[in-house]
Amino acid sequence: MSKRLCALAFGCAVACGSAFAYGPDGHMAVGAIADALIAGTPTAKEVRKILGNTLRTSAVWADCAKAVSPTTFKYVKTGFADCAIYENPASEQQMEAFVRRNVGNCTSQHNTEACHKQYHYTDVAVQRATYKKGLVGTADQDVVAAIAATIAVLQGEPCPPPFNIASKKEALRLLSHYVGDIHQPLHVVSVYVDATGKVVDPDEGTFDAKTETHGGNDLYIGSRKLHAEWDSVPSSLASQPPPADMMKLARAVPVTAGDLSGWSTAWATETLTKGKVAFDGITYAAEDAHHHHAVQLPAGYSKLKADVQRQEIAKAGARLAQVLRAIWH
Repeated sequence: MSKRLCALAFGCAVACGSAFAYGPDGHMAVGAIADALIAGTPTAKEVRKILGNTLRTSAVWADCAKAVSPTTFKYVKTGFADCAIYENPASEQQMEAFVRRNVGNCTSQHNTEACHKQYHYTDVAVQRATYKKGLVGTADQDVVAAIAATIAVLQGEPCPPPFNIASKKEALRLLSHYVGDIHQPLHVVSVYVDATGKVVDPDEGTFDAKTETHGGNDLYIGSRKLHAEWDSVPSSLASQPPPADMMKLARAVPVTAGDLSGWSTAWATETLTKGKVAFDGITYAAEDAHHHHAVQLPAGYSKLKADVQRQEIAKAGARLAQVLRAIWH
């Protein structure tokens, strides 16, 4: 079974693969905020020239591509409106080509999921204060590296391995999605739990792969995965135009310091720091026969989640716009 299971919004129709961080509504909200922030600028003209449509529309492309079979490399129509724009022969061939180029070009000791699905996340232990390559849960093909790769391609530089990004259009579609992913706490922060339900530190001693909770997909609130709880956002966040309060939050986000190539590392560290609240106060039962843990959430968890989601989606939209403005002044 793949590491990131389908979010409830898309069920198993999207190849039962990686979850939509924030669901399609969340990703479209990120794109819509970025669209609004660059509107009327040379950056917007360049984006439109490359994509032929909006960042809001493009932000779901990377997850729609998960409906391509990793064995036949054929796209299986999802039946969902968010992917309908890509369900035509030309667009399906583009998704199929992306998967064919990226499905098996990376290896990981503990992660057997198709390579292109690993581009959407990293799983740094909740005990860490900063993101650093080499920690348990990081990889050469994680979301931090994936964002840096898309930026390189958009800057006209060679695509670094293990990524195989064919064009600026493909890179921009991927970037518009991955920036949303890296601002979803459970796509960056992870908790590692032993068989008894005790939280452990995977970077101390010998790492036991059985303690992985796969981005919260092995943690259950009744029959609902904790990861799905964080993927689900109010559809109002994806409204057009974006809500005024979200735009106010986005406009207040400062530009990340340093070179563009290091921005995704800085974002991962910030999400790791601020996203730890996703696990505050949670208690874990002993594992069941499927290595799943029932969890109990603390009082006020739903409000905390909603507040964090609003802040992180606004931040992701702002940063997507900031990257594009930095590339195309």
